Amino acid sequence: MIDLSSNSITGTIDESYCSVFLIIKNNSMTGKIPECFTCHFGNTGFKSNFGDNFFENFNTIGECKTIPKLKYLNQTFWKRNKIVTEPVLLLMGQNIGYFEKNFDSDIQFDYVSKANSKIISYGPYTPNRTIHDITIKSTGKKFTLTPDPYPPLLLNITSSNHILLFYGLYYSYDVTEIIIVIGDKSCNVTDSTFYQITCTLETYPNQLNNVSGSIKVDQLQTTFNLNLDNNNGIEVFNNYTSCPDNCESYNGNICNYNTGICECPAEDWTGENCFTAIHYVSSITPAYEDGGLVTMNGWFGDIHQDLNITIGDQECKIVFISSNTITCNIGVGTGKKDVTVNQNGITWKSHNFFVYRSKQQTCLNNCIDTNHGICNTSNGICECKSGWIGFDCSSPSNNNNNGNTNSTVNPDGSTTINNDQIAYNILITSLLELDINSGTVKQYPLQNNWNITSNDKNGSNITFTQILNETECKIVLSIQEIENDIHYSFAGLDFKLDKGSIKVSVSIHNYKYQSPLNTLQLQMISNVLDTTSNDCNSKSASTSTSILDNQTLNYISINKDNKILYGRFINRAISDGHTTLITTSLISSQNESVTIGINIPHCRTSCYIDPDFSVMVSPDFKSNCNNKPKKYVIPVAVVVSCVGVAAIVSITYLVYKRKQKKSFEKKLVNLNNLNNK
Repeated sequence: MIDLSSNSITGTIDESYCSVFLIIKNNSMTGKIPECFTCHFGNTGFKSNFGDNFFENFNTIGECKTIPKLKYLNQTFWKRNKIVTEPVLLLMGQNIGYFEKNFDSDIQFDYVSKANSKIISYGPYTPNRTIHDITIKSTGKKFTLTPDPYPPLLLNITSSNHILLFYGLYYSYDVTEIIIVIGDKSCNVTDSTFYQITCTLETYPNQLNNVSGSIKVDQLQTTFNLNLDNNNGIEVFNNYTSCPDNCESYNGNICNYNTGICECPAEDWTGENCFTAIHYVSSITPAYEDGGLVTMNGWFGDIHQDLNITIGDQECKIVFISSNTITCNIGVGTGKKDVTVNQNGITWKSHNFFVYRSKQQTCLNNCIDTNHGICNTSNGICECKSGWIGFDCSSPSNNNNNGNTNSTVNPDGSTTINNDQIAYNILITSLLELDINSGTVKQYPLQNNWNITSNDKNGSNITFTQILNETECKIVLSIQEIENDIHYSFAGLDFKLDKGSIKVSVSIHNYKYQSPLNTLQLQMISNVLDTTSNDCNSKSASTSTSILDNQTLNYISINKDNKILYGRFINRAISDGHTTLITTSLISSQNESVTIGINIPHCRTSCYIDPDFSVMVSPDFKSNCNNKPKKYVIPVAVVVSCVGVAAIVSITYLVYKRKQKKSFEKKLVNLNNLNNK
């Protein structure tokens, strides 16, 4: 606003002042007032702002060339002493007015951003196909507008003397954003409203029957077919079988004009007009066990009729919803829960997708004891004390065998980790699409299908890719050998990787699901390769797992000859750009092999996971075997034992002979006594 009243100003006003609310009364100005002002002189209060001057057209009401448009967007602004972001409606265009109260409408406009061209209404707004009638009081003109981006709906076309009339909905008052093509000829648009377009077809196409045409309004297009009969200079375009709301749009939906049924090839849409979203959730930020806010990201569309969200047996009360995000409030709970989203008569459900978060995270083996390390209960990571390393701080850092690890990345995408005589193998075997009941819908073998796309000079960081058979889905596998101790971050968590560890990163791009209810599972095998060991560390292979749904980190381990392969699996993934909790499943476990399934949500664009592996030595590992029994011990022990046995036999024999002699002598004495009698 500029108030220059009562200043004895002379001169004229040019159109550069059209964008301000101007008060210029009681001056000595001359010339003509621009039409952007005079077209609103139907409002006497506004007209008085130019009174008491010498303007030529002060008593003339000008003709407003008004081209309005209604849009909505998310606007960040200062409100009630805080910064908020809310959807707002914008009434935009040329010559729409200078003050908020200048409109008769069901929309309450609150603020003039740029006079005569932009007026804003603050407040919540959800696209719902609403059509608004807006009357500009100062001009008396009435307009029909919608802020929702829907393609033009075509109901009928007639023509006379090269002038074509298109009847329908969702047209525009701005002729410059309308393009009509019939056959290969352009139809010049001369006038347009929300319901009708007038254009001139100066040259007719050569083909008169079943001519294809298109009408585009602000980049949203509808196509049609028509027949043309030439009869005494009057052409009539026959009606055709139209689809509900003429369903075609930027979504790629197609109207079948023979049947009048919308075909919805786009996987995100359904319904008779292809405007009902096939919604899904791709990532969840869950609440802690004491309840609270839950954020769901995915695809929910613009219409949310009868929206209801259930987690387990609790309703999650809606706080905010947009086409890609839902925020809701859930009560207390524990463990894994099913998630159900109902809207527009469509139900989406995912089994065990929601996992309540535990504020107290446990560490692997509780870091052995406090002499080895301290458990950080906020993230479940052991902070090892000096002299100890490993996920559970169980391996002595001064043992030379910790540094004897080397790795080989094989052409089939597997990785072999060697430590002296022990070798472990890590292999991604397959990708499965699972239905809501965890049944396998499709399975893609991944082994031996990899192509190396990058390899650094020393071979410590190799990237593989493959395209799934008969799909456009690309999988990228990166394998990195950690040459020195490092710290890194993934999905908002910070980690330390020891020298010799293997970090495996997998990303899945543009997977096309059989159903929006389906999810993915990536399967990995870790096993011991055939090795022989006859030294003092010789020990049969054994496996163990630590897999808990509410814990950030899960582990597997394989112990062979006091060398332990650890696999660490982060229960987080990045799904379509958002961090989400995931789960890990034990598929099978044998003495020398463990198969793990990493359960990935319904990610449409991309999913990233990031496990890592390390080989550590057991505390029982003997760095040398010099304390073996001497070879002569066994022979000597055998000889000593034989001499002992011989001595025992000899003594027994002598005692026996002596007893026999005494018995014989006694018998002789008795015999002599008998003879003397």
